[in-house]
Amino acid sequence: MNAFQAVRYRRLVSGLPTLYRARLLAVGVVSALASSQCWAPQFLPAMLFKPFADNRQWMLAEDVIYTFGITRISITVPAGFVTDFASIPQALWSFGLSPNGRYSKAAVIHDFLYWYQPCSRAQADSILAVIMQESGASKAEAFEIYRGVHLGSQSAWDQKTLDRRAGLPRVVASDHMNFGPLVLWQDYQKQLLRDGVQDPPVEAKPEYCKFGDSPGVPTLPAPSASAI
Repeated sequence: MNAFQAVRYRRLVSGLPTLYRARLLAVGVVSALASSQCWAPQFLPAMLFKPFADNRQWMLAEDVIYTFGITRISITVPAGFVTDFASIPQALWSFGLSPNGRYSKAAVIHDFLYWYQPCSRAQADSILAVIMQESGASKAEAFEIYRGVHLGSQSAWDQKTLDRRAGLPRVVASDHMNFGPLVLWQDYQKQLLRDGVQDPPVEAKPEYCKFGDSPGVPTLPAPSASAI
């Protein structure tokens, strides 16, 4: 499924009843994940974090750069960005899906895309699927997390829109990173707002959004017969 097919598929699915839409969406994503060719993976580096008091919210201690497949196009999540990793309901933890796993690094970038919203929500969710594959998550994990996020995170997207419009920051400024061990993010975020801390700007409509038009990883073209 290429980018154009993915767009047409989503348009077709969007006009169907919810139950059928969910089933067809599942089939489409499984097909895209299963048909991925071999690629030169750009594994995400280890990430350094500083936790807030409840260990639910974590501050990224350094910039993280992710490059898509074999391309030179990347996303940079800035140091100071605050994440809660994968927002997975506790009822699913017993099935092996918790906020932490091989998909955690991908979830940090997904959080970044949901906060800044430089791409559409559908593109952000497909980018999550791409990065989970390159993070070593199984196809089953990637599919289940993608499906849950894509079908159930509209309210989270909308709330983040409202929070940004209210001026709430999500990136801790370098001179505010030395917070104490008993500080909760919800309280510190309000303190940052009172201190006039603002999130650094990001590029509007960046080139990497195009990789969200399909949940497949960018690959090398198949070799021609003359090259074999």
